[in-house]
Amino acid sequence: ILFVTIALLLQVLIRVIDTNNHRPQFTQQVYVVNVPEDEPAGTEVLQISGNIGDKFKIDPVTGIISIQNVTQLRSRYELKVRVSDGRFASAATVKVTVKENKANKRKFTQDSYQAYIQENSSEKKTLAVITAVGNQVNEPLFYRILNPDNRFKVSSTSGVVSTTGIPFDREAQYSYDIIVEVTEEKKSEETVFVDIILEDVNDNAPVFLSNSYYANISEAAVIGTSVLQVVARDSDTGNNKEVFYQLVEERGKSSDYFSIDRESGIISTSQVLDHEEVQQHKLRVRAIDGGVPALTSEITVTVDITDLNDNAPVFTQHAYQTTISELAPRGHFVSQVQASDADSSDVKKLVFSIIAGNEEQNFAINKQTGAIVISNHRRPHMQPFYNLTVAVSDGVFRNSAVVMVTVIGANFHNPTFSQTEYMVEVIENSPVGTLVAEAEATDDDEGIYGQITYHIVNELAKDKFSINGKGEIFTLQSLDRENTVEKVIPISLIAKDGGGKVGFCVVNVIVTDANDNSPQFRAAEYKATIASDAPRGTTVLKIAASDADEGSNADIEYSIEADVGNVGENFEIHKTSGVIVTKESLIGLEDELYAFFVKAKDTGNPPRHSVVQVYIRIKLNPSCSTGCEFKLLCFAFASLFKM
Repeated sequence: ILFVTIALLLQVLIRVIDTNNHRPQFTQQVYVVNVPEDEPAGTEVLQISGNIGDKFKIDPVTGIISIQNVTQLRSRYELKVRVSDGRFASAATVKVTVKENKANKRKFTQDSYQAYIQENSSEKKTLAVITAVGNQVNEPLFYRILNPDNRFKVSSTSGVVSTTGIPFDREAQYSYDIIVEVTEEKKSEETVFVDIILEDVNDNAPVFLSNSYYANISEAAVIGTSVLQVVARDSDTGNNKEVFYQLVEERGKSSDYFSIDRESGIISTSQVLDHEEVQQHKLRVRAIDGGVPALTSEITVTVDITDLNDNAPVFTQHAYQTTISELAPRGHFVSQVQASDADSSDVKKLVFSIIAGNEEQNFAINKQTGAIVISNHRRPHMQPFYNLTVAVSDGVFRNSAVVMVTVIGANFHNPTFSQTEYMVEVIENSPVGTLVAEAEATDDDEGIYGQITYHIVNELAKDKFSINGKGEIFTLQSLDRENTVEKVIPISLIAKDGGGKVGFCVVNVIVTDANDNSPQFRAAEYKATIASDAPRGTTVLKIAASDADEGSNADIEYSIEADVGNVGENFEIHKTSGVIVTKESLIGLEDELYAFFVKAKDTGNPPRHSVVQVYIRIKLNPSCSTGCEFKLLCFAFASLFKM
């Protein structure tokens, strides 16, 4: 038997496991640390084992103590810190001293402040609360505004900035900057800006840039043609500043012919325009802002419709003839051409010119009036005849006419009337064309210079009379002497020879009366009452009439016109005075009513007359008693005796 010994080597790892048989130990029992008072929250103070709250916090893993709340710090703190491993625990003391930082000033919690308030607000409102941190612990701070404005105030202890109740106007000033200073007892100071911005209120209506607008546009303008643009501005901001436009409808219906762009304010035509129908349109434009509620303004826009130039000017004559003396000086009147234009707007635009026949520049024409005169450049010797072509233009169209000028010898004499003043008469109501007078003038010159034309100068006489080439004056209308203006009518005459020399006279036309007015009674009818016992020849009443004519045409004669014979038996009228008197005794005719007519006739040739109704009532005299009976008996007896 063989015994073999085999050895086996093994490596055995034995781990000794710790048991929690020791307490945690702080590296020292008391920790002292200084912390600056203005250190921000989270600043590391000390690394220890344990956990703590209050003004400081501790990281549970690293043991770092940091500041958790910097407000209202005391000058010293003693912190109890505990560390635990889950079974055993230990404690230590941390003493913290808060030190004042002499190098730093107090600080505001914000670099600047901003506040908003609506304009026009008159309420007292808080705008901002200014907060500062002092140098020393719990030191009292005081606030004040460095640039005082009576609209703002600040609480000296709380730092509350508020308004005083004075209203604001953003359009006058849109923001305010105030400076707030904070101090403490040692008088060290710090400032901060407070920017106060006013919020807009829609308190401004749009304002047009012009008090009124005017434009003109041709009647040929097509629909959609721009006329003009109105512009309004609003002093507010945002939506309150936006401006929109509209046309206000009015009775004239001018707004039917135009439209306006709501945003741009451009007014355009919306219908075909007609100058002959409406020459001017008045539009009312309203500007509306975008505020709520909206504010508005209105303005008047005047649009004149101009006439379309579609007609050529026309001379009143195709040819003009005139004669001048070869001795006529420069500036001497030669002739005047006249033209018209169917386009009313072009009448004042007409321009006259000489376009041919004036190569020697002997003549000049007034561009506006068409008057032709001897030019300043006239030659010493002129030709015996000139054929001038004159033109008139309205700026687009042109027309022409001929002026034939005959140059003759010298003109030495003026036309002369035989009298400087004439007095003539004409009967009123004479037919039109009645010869009134002959006022002939003579001129000792020969030829054209001895030929005279007559002209009435004054406007009043031009309407009533005409004069021919012989100096005979005729009526153009019927004249009325009763018209005070026409009792005496002066006619101012000019006699002009072919060389332009003139003579003057006045013809005074006296309008004489014609019997063209009937007598007129002063009353529409006459009434009278008379007592029956009135004696013969008693006046009953007076009839009065007048006649607007004069002389015998105004003399009046009166007569009674009655169908009943007894009217003429009992009453008669004075032929010239119109007084009606009793013709016989009226006793026995009591309560009788006499109705008849009185005729008033003038003595003109032929005579004219008028009639009026007359009523006369016979009444018994109340005071009449026995005496009346006696008169009645006597009257009866006398009648029998006559028989």
